[in-house]
Amino acid sequence: MKHYNNMARQAGMTLIELTVVLLILIGLAGLLVPYVGSFTQTTHDSTNSNNLVQLNNAMGKYVSEKNHLPPHADLLTNGAAATAVATGTCAGATAGAIYCGLANPALFAPVSYVAGTDDIAINSLVASGINMAVANNPDTENKTFGTSTGMYMLNTPAAAGWATAVFANVATDGTSIESHLAKALGRDPMVYNSTCYDYIGVGLGDNNELIQSTMAAAPVFFPQDAKFGPTQAYAHYIAIVQVDKANTGANMMGQACSPVTEKAKFLGVVANVPAAESATLVGVNSLLAQGWANRAAN
Repeated sequence: MKHYNNMARQAGMTLIELTVVLLILIGLAGLLVPYVGSFTQTTHDSTNSNNLVQLNNAMGKYVSEKNHLPPHADLLTNGAAATAVATGTCAGATAGAIYCGLANPALFAPVSYVAGTDDIAINSLVASGINMAVANNPDTENKTFGTSTGMYMLNTPAAAGWATAVFANVATDGTSIESHLAKALGRDPMVYNSTCYDYIGVGLGDNNELIQSTMAAAPVFFPQDAKFGPTQAYAHYIAIVQVDKANTGANMMGQACSPVTEKAKFLGVVANVPAAESATLVGVNSLLAQGWANRAAN
């Protein structure tokens, strides 16, 4: 007589059972997607904030130890006109214009310091230690790494035609440079004075003397939109420097400009991000506020 063990008929799962399990797993994965995205953005916000703080501290330490600002900063301008090989936002870029690789070039405007005409500004920069700077090559496909195209000296006749970047009146409130600085760096707009000073932005890239001195490497900013990563847009952080440009005249509050040329002064580190992410330059305070807003939204 044959004996059948009904308990051992089938050791695996039926097709229906497998389908049900897969549907449950897919549903759970769908529920987790928003949390994964939120975690990624939170990580980026935290990293960006930490990078800003670290760079501010490194700049402060460098100035304290060396008694001058680090040279070899990146100019936020095109070192030459783009050729036929330039792609994306740099196609057709002109020499001396704001660097076409910036995520939001509208936040800066070019200013030329010419020897014999702008000696106050030139002497202010040279006295601070920023007597050499590096321009950007619009032909380079990667907009952050390997963009250097030439060194500019400020304390030589070659200063004629030398260009860097300054703030323009493009703050989100449409009123003043002072308002833009207040939003990016904090403090009250009255602290800043665009009548007596230029406020220039210089990139803290791999060429900067800060690197390998008080900072191990040049960090990059992580934008919310991956289409503006380091390849597509300049992702190094930017130091804002106050440059003396006038020894006479008065600011909007009636206070006279300094009668002597002051050394250019480091004010803080910011990031240039896509307009959809921020209409102004992003500093530590604004980045922290943005990070909390992103957490609340998720």
